[in-house]
Amino acid sequence: MAERLLFLGEYIGFAGGIERYAYQTALALRDAGIEVDYEGSVPARGENEFRKAFRRVFAPGKADGEYSLAILHKLGPFPVLKKLRGRFGERLIFWAHDHDLYCMRRHYYTPFGRVNCHRSCSFLRCAICSRLSSPRGWKRSPFASIRLLNELRRHRAVVLSHFMYRNLLKNGLAPENISLIPPFADATEPRTDFMPDGVLRLLFLGQLIRGKGCDLLLDAASKLRVPFRLTIAGDGSDRPMLEALAAEKGIADRVEFTGWVSAPETYLNRADLLIFPTRWQEPFGLGGLEALAHGLPVAAFRLGGVEDWLPDSAGYAVPEGDTAALARAIESHTRDAAIRMSANAVRFVKQNFSREHFLNSVRALMENVK
Repeated sequence: MAERLLFLGEYIGFAGGIERYAYQTALALRDAGIEVDYEGSVPARGENEFRKAFRRVFAPGKADGEYSLAILHKLGPFPVLKKLRGRFGERLIFWAHDHDLYCMRRHYYTPFGRVNCHRSCSFLRCAICSRLSSPRGWKRSPFASIRLLNELRRHRAVVLSHFMYRNLLKNGLAPENISLIPPFADATEPRTDFMPDGVLRLLFLGQLIRGKGCDLLLDAASKLRVPFRLTIAGDGSDRPMLEALAAEKGIADRVEFTGWVSAPETYLNRADLLIFPTRWQEPFGLGGLEALAHGLPVAAFRLGGVEDWLPDSAGYAVPEGDTAALARAIESHTRDAAIRMSANAVRFVKQNFSREHFLNSVRALMENVK
């Protein structure tokens, strides 16, 4: 049988980081001679470009042919999972990109105060927590969530970070069923063109939703005592609130909102520092890794998967939610520091997140499930 994979997702297009990851990995696999098909149902931005990464794109349940692996990128209802298990058996692999598996709220932080959770899933505690938020966020019942978790404890799973590996372990998945396969990033050359006019060019790249923490970045930016310009590249439901917050903080004239961007590398190549102010515990944080691969240092809160990709030599990791510490880190970022960190970032990515290592890991997984 030819090497062929099937990706199972929700969106056909770039709805978020999951779809961008699926697109980039499909292109890499195709270049390595592994064909990739896709099943999805909901059109999203950039659909035509997204489709180019795949041999064929199908509606759910319509893919035909033999596949070495069927990779589930987004959890659906329990009956759908059982049906997929019936179709693919042991070849069905759950790729854990988020906290849906063990958090009934999906965000893995409390509805009031947004305090990050570090516990395993418990029916009573998690059911109460999940019902304290708006009914609009009730994606599945507590009983359905526990049923889904119990079913997935029997499946193979892949995680991108040590943080997610630990989370799956404490939620009952067996270590022999969990594979850690870090993503890849194609590193460019180190940069030296930082701060050409002495003004620090800051970049936020991502969805404008509460969990991504852009409001925390604006709070930190309002504390800066150095000249700066901040580009917020992305879109989402929080954009009006963030625009109002920038005005309230008195920094609106130094903040640009670009809306959704199809070519983030354009912005990465002309920034001096990427800010990764995530409020929720990012399962990995692909945007940060992509910045390092472009020789762009990163300042981030130290939580979630950030520990896997942000060494001290390539950026600044500050305590979770501490906007004053984030402001101090940004202020300390000089041109000389940027040049040094750029070289370190590119070297780190080449050593730890190579395309070759990713492809070898996928092929090893394919061999293990034959």
